[in-house]
This record gives sequence, C-alpha cells and structure tokens, in this order.
Amino acid sequence: MKANFRYLGTLATGLALFTSAAHVKAVEYVIGTDPWPPFTIMDEGEYRGIDVDIANELQRRLPDISFRFQRIPWVRALRYMEQGKIDAITGLAKTDERAEYIQYTSPPYYSECSSVFYVRKESGIQISSYEDLYRYKVGYVLNSAYFERFDKDDKLRKHSVSDEDQLLDMLIHGRIDTIIGTNCQIQYHIKIKGALDRVEEANWGPKNNVDLYFGLSMRSAIVAEQHRLNAAIKSLKNEGVIEKIVKQYFE
Repeated sequence: MKANFRYLGTLATGLALFTSAAHVKAVEYVIGTDPWPPFTIMDEGEYRGIDVDIANELQRRLPDISFRFQRIPWVRALRYMEQGKIDAITGLAKTDERAEYIQYTSPPYYSECSSVFYVRKESGIQISSYEDLYRYKVGYVLNSAYFERFDKDDKLRKHSVSDEDQLLDMLIHGRIDTIIGTNCQIQYHIKIKGALDRVEEANWGPKNNVDLYFGLSMRSAIVAEQHRLNAAIKSLKNEGVIEKIVKQYFE
C-alpha cells in the first residue's frame, strides 16, 4: 500500500506541476514588421513566413514569452524601436547606428544573404564595377543596410522607396536603372511577382555577407530575455530546425 500511496503522491505532484506550467502567463512582446517575403508574409490578414515560424518555435521553447507581429512600415518600425514603442524587429542587419538603441540576438538566425544589384533584361545596362553605378539611377529601400560603401556614398544618384515591392515595380517599369536588395529576399520576390523574364542580377556585386538578427529595443523589458533568446536561437540552428523552416519557403 505504501508503494501505491507513494505512486499516487508522485502522480499528484506531477499533475500539479503540469497544471502550473500550462497556466504560465506569457509576457507578450510586439514585433514590428513590414511584409518582407519569404521572411514575413501577409496572407489574408495573417502573418506567416520564416521569421514567424522561428518566433513560434521560440515561444514553444520559452512558454513565458509570447510574440505578436504588428504591421509597421520599416522606417517607422526603426523609429519605434528607438523610442521603445515596440519590443523587437526581425530581418535586421547590424549597423553601428542601430546598435545605439538595439541589442542583437546572437548568433544571427540566418546568414545566407548578400547584397545584389538587379537590372532589367535587355536594358543594355552593364554594372561590372562599383564605379559603373555612378552612371545610373539606383533604387534602394530607405534606412536599409546593404554594405558600408554604398550606404555612405552621397555621390551616387540614389532614389529611396518605402519597400521592396515598390522598388521592383519601379525597376520593371523603367523608372530607375538598377536596384539593390538582399538576394535571399529580392530573388524570392521576383519569382512570386512573375518577373523572372524581366529582371536579372547584375554582373558585379559586393559579394558581402548580410547576417539577419532579431533586434531587441533597449527601451523594452525584452532585453532582459536576451540570453535566453540567444540560447534558444542557437539550439534551433544546431538542431537544424531553422534550416528546415527556410527550406520550406525557398523550395
């Protein structure tokens, strides 16, 4: 009988712990985002994409943390991060300026991107070196980070827009000569827009590596969770979970 009572006591304790864990009240943090397929995709009012799937995995591993994606234009989202009006942002490249008000999770959750220039097929536009860019009108997304020389070059004829969709449309319709984008996103965008026969990668590019991070606002309580988020992201990478998520979208 003692053994049975001991078993029942252990079972009761286990059920109590399970019930307690199941009712942990998660702290909700807002992730500001603009559609940036395949990382964040708006689909009939719902969010999906690589970043959303990764955020869901983080929630499963850290049940006291909850994420809510909120659509905010990119430039405004960065300003809100600085002001502490939102807690986090995804798909973020690291810059010294942003590091003044954003803490980056480490390691980066994705490291297979690079900055690439695109031109219209049959346009005759040739970009074989950086210097060739001075001959053309170059489109880019405002407040995006590509590579240092380009970002700081005020002698180029740069034309800024609010998002990649507008950027690609302007290139296709000949309103700008070339655009710069992150290839892991722009190439996907070209495919879903059905523009593979109209747009191509330029001959020259910086061949840089653009790491993508979750950024945490220094004015948000989420910064206290940085070490836990770092550990969870590292586990997701080491276990191949992020690789599987990415593969689903790019294939």
